[in-house]
Amino acid sequence: MTAAATPIAPADKPKPKKPAPAQKAEDPVALGERYLYGRGVPQDCTRGLRYVKPAADRENAKAMITMGALYATGHCLSRDLPTAYRYFALALRQDPENGALKQNAEMVWSKMTKAERDQAIRITQ
Repeated sequence: MTAAATPIAPADKPKPKKPAPAQKAEDPVALGERYLYGRGVPQDCTRGLRYVKPAADRENAKAMITMGALYATGHCLSRDLPTAYRYFALALRQDPENGALKQNAEMVWSKMTKAERDQAIRITQ
């Protein structure tokens, strides 16, 4: 009798590898805020701004609100109320019903001098 080839049992077959689950990309603004405020990572203003500023330049409302807050408080950037107001005003154009944002813009406006208000008006037009 000739030895017949023994079929490989299904359990002996190598199992195809499953692709690794796709990792969900973190929102660049959220990632930037983590670095700006040191949430779960060492605080690094430069690195945080690398994520947030380009998003604000692309008219991302969340990024514009973050930039406005940074300029209003002087956190990671020099305090600049007209620029803070500009970012808040631009974000308000996208989300005019955002009460907290409206309140922030009004607070910044109330702290500005007449010259700063004139500058804010020029840069928001």
